[in-house]
Amino acid sequence: MNQNQQNNSSDDVIQFEDDEIIDFINIESNTPKICQLYNQELKVSNQSKISSQLIVIQQQTNQKQKQTKSSQKILQVKIEDQKNNNTYELQKFKDNNYTVLLDLQVEFDVEQFLIHPAPKGGMIQCRLYRASPKFTLFLEQYNKIILNAEKKSFSIKGSYKIFAKGKKEQFLGKIKGDFMGQKYIIYDNGKTSKKSKDINQLRKELGVIYYQPYKKKLRSIQIFIPSITSTGQLYEFKNHSLYNSIINNFDNVIELVNRKPQWIASYKSYGLNFYGRIFKSSIKNFILTQRGSDIPVLLFGKNDREFVLDFSYQLTPVQAFCIALSSMDHKFGCK
Repeated sequence: MNQNQQNNSSDDVIQFEDDEIIDFINIESNTPKICQLYNQELKVSNQSKISSQLIVIQQQTNQKQKQTKSSQKILQVKIEDQKNNNTYELQKFKDNNYTVLLDLQVEFDVEQFLIHPAPKGGMIQCRLYRASPKFTLFLEQYNKIILNAEKKSFSIKGSYKIFAKGKKEQFLGKIKGDFMGQKYIIYDNGKTSKKSKDINQLRKELGVIYYQPYKKKLRSIQIFIPSITSTGQLYEFKNHSLYNSIINNFDNVIELVNRKPQWIASYKSYGLNFYGRIFKSSIKNFILTQRGSDIPVLLFGKNDREFVLDFSYQLTPVQAFCIALSSMDHKFGCK
């Protein structure tokens, strides 16, 4: 293992070989904070109680940890504080399920990109900024705003309108929650049955989201979205009757669930592998997978003043944005 110590710096950077690049899970702990990877460098934030001379001295596989379907491994890394003669053990999960879609092309038609399923091939990385009651989604690859949202004022239920960013903002849909913050429905920009009798103008359901308490301070998330047709379109659930709603259909629906955190005994805390994208603990952090799969479809979490939102095929940008907004909404029934 190569070790490059940088002196006279507030942060120490340790260089790894390509096959030793690692990132750390998000855990609640008073140990040194571990930030995300930067160009094959692991950045260790210097804390007031920690010496600036931090060296990774050991990396080993925990043989007692059961292997999952995704071939995840838990690695232990010991960081030695030479000045204070202390050793910190940090655990991380390692798997190869997270890949980034680097050749995303959306300049030709941004609107179509926003309402259609993401291309296959990897995760689309975004940043979400909150300035209540407004929210903004940035596409990292182009460093540009693609979606805006605004929460309805003075409403006891979480209700957000979604707009495409452009010279003239275009209304794309909305997400509406119940009073307890446990159920949300995503709609497109169609009309309600009260405002139009034309079935072709009626709004479509784009998803139903359920939140339930799970153990202490954790949430269980279950989401149903329309399946994707052979032509690459979302299956249509027009909101004109209960019989044509997502919640009353088992066919043509995809079920997404949140990956359950694993208990880290040494820290007495729950942790998840966020692939170096998230490093601040929050109840709002989660990873979605399709039920029965361990491949992430959506990753959401908090980093200081901003949020990370990564999503992939099966979700449209509008659906992913709405799912993130639902997580940020106040919840009486699921603290």
